[in-house]
Amino acid sequence: MTSEVHADYGPHFSPDRFAAGKSAQDEVRAQTYRKLRQHYQFLEQVLSENGGASYLGKRTVVDAYLYVLTRWIDGTPLELSEFASLASFRRQLESETEILEALRRQDMAL
Repeated sequence: MTSEVHADYGPHFSPDRFAAGKSAQDEVRAQTYRKLRQHYQFLEQVLSENGGASYLGKRTVVDAYLYVLTRWIDGTPLELSEFASLASFRRQLESETEILEALRRQDMAL
């Protein structure tokens, strides 16, 4: 997740680091969203194959990171609803007291 998905968010957050001019930056972002869609399709598949409640079939730190990625998608043209298992995973985590407390401490909304 870190070496591919996280890294491929770079052009989304800072397109000016990858291209000069609006039209070039728009193309960089379009390519970025195509890559991210492929990543989310893969994450969806793995999560689904492992039962949907955790990425590796049991709760690990990877699930916390996957939760962050399910929040990042909200800032893109992609829709989490396209990925049923990821959307369900996020809803489940957001029903947990610890997640709600962490979001509250950081002044982050659901």
